[in-house]
Amino acid sequence: MKWLRWTWQYSAADGSSPIAKGRLWTSSRPTRDGYYRVRAIKGNRDGVKIASLLPAGAAIPGNIDTITGQPYLGDNLIRPQDPGADRPQLTVGGINFSLNDGSFTNLFYATYPPTPSYYDFHSVAPFPDGVVSPNTETFIGFTAEIVS
Repeated sequence: MKWLRWTWQYSAADGSSPIAKGRLWTSSRPTRDGYYRVRAIKGNRDGVKIASLLPAGAAIPGNIDTITGQPYLGDNLIRPQDPGADRPQLTVGGINFSLNDGSFTNLFYATYPPTPSYYDFHSVAPFPDGVVSPNTETFIGFTAEIVS
C-alpha cells in the first residue's frame, strides 16, 4: 500500500510554547469527506521526540470530559488545506501521540469556542482529568501539507 508523506508544524497562537513539527504518513486514499488516515508520525514537541502514534479510537491519559467522565477519542484523520474553503485540516477527535518523556498530546480542531480553532491538549503525569495542572490546553496555529 502506498502512503502519502506530509510535513506538519504548529506553535502557540500567542508565539509562546508549545512548538512542534515533523512528518506524518497517511493512507493514499481519502474518505468521502476528504480526510486521510494517519498511519505514522515523527517529530518533536518543544524539543521532546515523538515516541508513537496512538491508535484511532484511543484517548490520551487525562483527556477526559470532566462533566460526563467520557474520554476524548482521537481519530487520526487529516486533510489538505483548502484555501478556497473554510474547512479545518483536523477533526474534533484529532491526532494522539506519546512523547519520549512519558507525556501525551492530542492535536484537534475544537468547534465549541465562539471562534473554532486548533488546540494542543498536553497531558503529563500524574494525568489528572481535564485541563488541570500539569495538563495544558493551548490555542495553536496548525498547518500540514502533502510532500509526496
